[in-house]
Amino acid sequence: MKQTFLDLADDAPSTEGAAVAAAATANDWVLVASLQNPTIEVYKLQNTDFCIKVVAELNCTPETAFDMLADITKRGEWDDLCEESGIVEIVDKATRVQFMKTKGVWPASPRDTLILAHVERLSDGRYLNVAQSVEHSRYPPREAEGIVRMEAKISGQIVGPTLDNKPGKCRVIQVNDGDLKGWIPKSVIGFIATKSIPNSFKKLDSILRELDQITVSGMIAKAESDDEISDEPTPGTPFTPTMNNLMPLTVITSPSAYQKSYPAARRLVRRLRAFLDWWNPFLVTLYIFAKTYNAARRRIAN
Repeated sequence: MKQTFLDLADDAPSTEGAAVAAAATANDWVLVASLQNPTIEVYKLQNTDFCIKVVAELNCTPETAFDMLADITKRGEWDDLCEESGIVEIVDKATRVQFMKTKGVWPASPRDTLILAHVERLSDGRYLNVAQSVEHSRYPPREAEGIVRMEAKISGQIVGPTLDNKPGKCRVIQVNDGDLKGWIPKSVIGFIATKSIPNSFKKLDSILRELDQITVSGMIAKAESDDEISDEPTPGTPFTPTMNNLMPLTVITSPSAYQKSYPAARRLVRRLRAFLDWWNPFLVTLYIFAKTYNAARRRIAN
């Protein structure tokens, strides 16, 4: 898992795992979006459905950025697509099973993912947060709620100093290689890559620059500590994934507040989304047919 991620994240693949990431050379990444102040670049790996890399220079120390990025419970503070997130199980001080649910981008259904995430300090001093999809009996798929379980083949971030070691700045590389599952139009994928991701990183930078800057990562210190886990659930703590006991662990944004108070509205939205998911391909076909028919009639009339 670690080596596969490093091969995708770094521009030059290493000798280990080269067969897995043979296509991920610098020339195969296509720039699809960029922002300035801060510098944020979004790349897509050619010949893949959804393999996205973000390279950003943020206005904070590496430790400040890493502790925000590696904490899944804070994801909703900066990721505009994140609607719920939390910890399912603590495996050890450096490894957790955690989940995230994304908002639906019309006409696509909302997605969720369940991942095994691990943090560590790399030999070059950078910080690594890497994750991959897993299955867990305590957090089964939520298909009955109209939520599609997507697969994270590999994802995460590497955080370290900028290439020119600018004080008070850091370089973040984020990679998401996944299978979104279900039906989703290319326009939605394009929106995520070119609008949602860069805007979320811009929001992240605005949050991080206002925080007290730290030079020791709390996440890494805990992972490397010899102390017992004290302030978190013990490994193997029983967990039942109901909405009631998810709420203390999740970061919920305001658009989903109706889920708690209005179950009827929630059911209606699920049915509407399911109907649109089924009907949308036919609508697109009818739209194209109508446009072609009208164009043909205008040509005949002229």
